[in-house]
Amino acid sequence: MPTQPSQKRQMHLRLIHDGAQPGTPLDEPLQFGLQDSNGDVHPGTPVASGTRRFDLTLDVRTAATGQPVFSGAFVHGRPPAHFLYLSWKREATRAARLNAPWGWRIKIPLSGIGWADIQAAERPDTCLAADVTSRRPHRTEAVEWRLETLRNA
Repeated sequence: MPTQPSQKRQMHLRLIHDGAQPGTPLDEPLQFGLQDSNGDVHPGTPVASGTRRFDLTLDVRTAATGQPVFSGAFVHGRPPAHFLYLSWKREATRAARLNAPWGWRIKIPLSGIGWADIQAAERPDTCLAADVTSRRPHRTEAVEWRLETLRNA
């Protein structure tokens, strides 16, 4: 259910990952977390299962085409190919030496989220959640989202 082009909505997302590097582990200190648009990495919340949970809110508006357009501190890319990054960031001195701040990054595309999902995930007690532990770098296929209750579990 698209809204008027100027009207913003907010929806809740949750990513779940175990923090394991998505390939042959790099033997260096890396900071794992959800990457914001400034390149800072946010560590999320550890949960009992040994995974980390990343809860975030996205702004959503309607494009002239009727498609959702996502924005917020963690959104990367341009519409209609917006995505999130889970990143393993190198220490600043090593990153400067290598001219490469990222050990690993995996893309979490937002393209598979439609208006029905957005409507459900804008309720204060509900989010769209995805376990992205098995996701690998450079994958671009849509993520499988599910509705979940927002609670600290």
